[in-house]
Amino acid sequence: MRKILKIGVGVLVGLTAVTSARAIYQKRRDKNLRDLLTVAKQHFMYHDILTSWLMEEPLFESVHAGGIVRVDGSVTTFEIDAQTLKIVETLEV
Repeated sequence: MRKILKIGVGVLVGLTAVTSARAIYQKRRDKNLRDLLTVAKQHFMYHDILTSWLMEEPLFESVHAGGIVRVDGSVTTFEIDAQTLKIVETLEV
């Protein structure tokens, strides 16, 4: 009985550690994405931005795709490198 209890406690501790690590990773990832979107908004700050977005998963390596919609309805898509913060506009409609 004690052996089963020890195994159960060990499994519970292991699951708790994995869940905590995942939550910390997700928080850090969300903050990094928010920071990247802030940089992009500053890049386009001379436009009246209605909404903006940034894809969670990078296109490749550390380059994320995103876009902005201006108050006048025009849309600009861009790519931002998370390491260099370089922004390249890919489409303006």
